[in-house]
Amino acid sequence: MCMHHDHNFGGSGHSDLPLPVEMQEKWPRIVRELSQLLAHVKDLRLAANPEPLPLEISRAEESRLFKNLLAAAFMEGRPGVKRNVARRMGDVIGDYILWHRGTSLPVVHELGTLSAWWAEKVPLSVMDRLRDIGCSLLISGKVVPVQKVWADILASPVMFVGHCVCRSSGLANDLLDRSGEVFTLTSEAENRMLLDRLLDRAARLRKTYGHLPDTDPYYDALFQRFAERKAKGDGKYGLETFFRETYPSWEFLPVTPQYTQSWIRSLHTNRKNRLLHKTLAVELATIFYLARGTMFTSMKMVDTPYTICSCPSPDLGGGCALTNWYYYGLSKTSIRPSDECFGRRRDEKGKVLACNLFPERGGRGCMGCGCRHGDADPRGVETVLAQADALLAGYEASL
Repeated sequence: MCMHHDHNFGGSGHSDLPLPVEMQEKWPRIVRELSQLLAHVKDLRLAANPEPLPLEISRAEESRLFKNLLAAAFMEGRPGVKRNVARRMGDVIGDYILWHRGTSLPVVHELGTLSAWWAEKVPLSVMDRLRDIGCSLLISGKVVPVQKVWADILASPVMFVGHCVCRSSGLANDLLDRSGEVFTLTSEAENRMLLDRLLDRAARLRKTYGHLPDTDPYYDALFQRFAERKAKGDGKYGLETFFRETYPSWEFLPVTPQYTQSWIRSLHTNRKNRLLHKTLAVELATIFYLARGTMFTSMKMVDTPYTICSCPSPDLGGGCALTNWYYYGLSKTSIRPSDECFGRRRDEKGKVLACNLFPERGGRGCMGCGCRHGDADPRGVETVLAQADALLAGYEASL
């Protein structure tokens, strides 16, 4: 009796290739990624940061998995929105993972993400479904409109800017464009205006308080260095240089109940986050949104939101793993859209329309990143700065 085994399962046809040929195609990619891992092993050798965190978050209790899982399983529903036992336990598991120092090491983060990257290369259609299950259960992101990013920053008692592990591990590299220049969408005049705004606000804070409050010395020195370049007419004064000198520390970490503080603690022990005054953080988020076309996402581990990432967008090399899967792998769960603020672009009947500002995002529906739909220039510099200025004026008036 002859038995025919079809191993293609609707895949790309790679099953017709002899195994050695298929391995020859995959092996260089695997070697390259393993080399990236080895390059970051040095992160494991650094001693933990002994400096205490600011008082607002220094009293975080140690994360204990089994004790807290039992408490989540038997606790009564929380006031307000009810969460089932599975989701409460997901909160506990996510918080436990994020608490530990190793999670924020690029080498560990990269290893976990690459396990899915390798699975994605397997020529089986079932892997698409497994990837979506993994994103849904383990790590995913939800788009946060820039207006909500500003609000979350200003609502935080102190603000941190963290080290983006996708970028530092090499999983994403969106600093440069395809020609090798620092990527910006705005004109040279607009770039200078955006950088001027940031430095002017830092100067006003320093004049008011005699120093930069709630700001790490790293940023104090950075702003003074750029102010000196501006005064001297130095050619290194510019947004492109600013991006080079701050990359990859482009992750926003508000200290609010919406986000677990365990990730801040994890990054802090590895010296990978710094305080930044929240009005300066608003200016920085505005710069990313306008000059780099950033689509901010609230990252979630299991069921625990932990950061606002200035996600590498699909416009540069496919973006990060999550945006890559969403736009090029047609994932349904790696990134979820937002209807907050101005919502998603829709037609008269309410049907979601594709993005009409970024060609690489045009293949899927608008994600609701903060564009003022219906405006003549929905993501224009003047449009966005007017919104930011109104919010900052209201915040300063309330002090």
